[in-house]
Amino acid sequence: MKNLVKFTTVVAFMFATAAGMAREPKLNLLSAGKAKSVVLTMDASSKGVQVMLKDAELNLIYSETMSEGRFSKKLNLKDLTDGIYYLSADDNVKNYSYTIVLKNNTVNMVDAAEDIKPFFRKTNNMIYMNYLNLDKSKLSIKIFDAESRTVFTQEVTEEMIVEKAFNFTDAFPGTYTVTVKSEGKTYTEDFVVN
Repeated sequence: MKNLVKFTTVVAFMFATAAGMAREPKLNLLSAGKAKSVVLTMDASSKGVQVMLKDAELNLIYSETMSEGRFSKKLNLKDLTDGIYYLSADDNVKNYSYTIVLKNNTVNMVDAAEDIKPFFRKTNNMIYMNYLNLDKSKLSIKIFDAESRTVFTQEVTEEMIVEKAFNFTDAFPGTYTVTVKSEGKTYTEDFVVN
């Protein structure tokens, strides 16, 4: 019986690890001859994944929203001039960004970053926010109404897991914006009260 429990636990752990690894994005760089391209492979959440390619001046070159499920997107870079480009894949939970350098018919990835975004869950007159603040940096949470008036503000420091619930039961009807700022990054979520 003990062996069966151990075996079941090991199999469950292996399955959970494999499932978690399957969701990590994979970026392949191809530079054979004049065929300069990148292939981004990842799983799209139920809300999809926004894939964007920008140049060094942050001009949008390509944008597409991938639907739910596993996808591979090949971006042909052969017509682009040598320089720095930014590829990002933004889903509901994380933003993956890659810095790509084109030089002399070769493609190189010089930087990759993963940004965990706050998770918002909306119910009738409530917004629940969860944010994994791994570096425990200072966090600013503000709520604005439709006329940009501040209706709530709070500073959070030294917390790794930030959980908040906002009750809009007695709020005036309209659109409200929850803003979360941390280390130069800003996240927003809109909420309509009827």
